[in-house]
Amino acid sequence: MAKARYTSKQRDKVIGRAMAAVEKRIAGSDTFTVTGQTFALNVGGFCNRFIRQVFETALGLPEQSWTFRGATAKETLRQLAAAGYEVHMDDLQAGDILGHTAGKFGHIALYVGDYYGDGRLLVAENTSWTGGYPEKPGTKITRLQTFLARGNRWRAYRLFPTE
Repeated sequence: MAKARYTSKQRDKVIGRAMAAVEKRIAGSDTFTVTGQTFALNVGGFCNRFIRQVFETALGLPEQSWTFRGATAKETLRQLAAAGYEVHMDDLQAGDILGHTAGKFGHIALYVGDYYGDGRLLVAENTSWTGGYPEKPGTKITRLQTFLARGNRWRAYRLFPTE
């Protein structure tokens, strides 16, 4: 069982903030500004920034102050692993951070589970990949199965209590 850094209530805020950004993008917005931070929604390649901003704005943290912030997704994921927050991929729960350290920068996203209650298991992410919804690069939702099919070195990290 993973140790919890944040509460269940904070998990709900983090998931809600990530999905608010996704829904702004789906509605056609290029940016999403909340608590002084502006999310770039229509540009891919900001996965690490997206996750940092989701946590900082949802948890009321000052910009650039999230404990696990890093210059790249690789760096953020290494910090999460070093701090002991890795969990088994077969045990995912909403709020877990998914990522890999392959390539120059790696990739990082937030698993939001069955957010809409319709059985679809979803991931909120910012990526240059042209899949998910919306299909163009940027902030989007992607089905977990499709997300995982893009690579085989995924890891999961849990900062919230186990359900």
